[in-house]
Amino acid sequence: MVNIVILCTVSVDGRLNVNVALNRPSYESSSYYDPYTGITFYARYANDGNHNPHLTLGPCAHTELDTNPWWAVDLGVALYVAGVKFTNRDDSCTYFISSLIIQLTYFNEFISQHTITSIT
Repeated sequence: MVNIVILCTVSVDGRLNVNVALNRPSYESSSYYDPYTGITFYARYANDGNHNPHLTLGPCAHTELDTNPWWAVDLGVALYVAGVKFTNRDDSCTYFISSLIIQLTYFNEFISQHTITSIT
């Protein structure tokens, strides 16, 4: 399926409600460059601690139009994950994230998968 991923904030909560994804290395299938604003929307913008949900003021992570686009964060070590929070953009085009598949892996070994089909 051809689509895009736009994430304004991603928080991975470990023990003690600490965002263990904050400023960790993150990656996406591609990074969108907007010629009108001159901004390249890198993966790191989703977990940089900026909680502004406006695409260009955040800015947010944004892929190009890809087949099966993805965004990933490397937590660096095996950690207990209590929850994952996503903030969609709120300025327009909020429909771009209509469902997500969250996969947890450890050194490329599949641990679990969770599908989210309703995002507000």
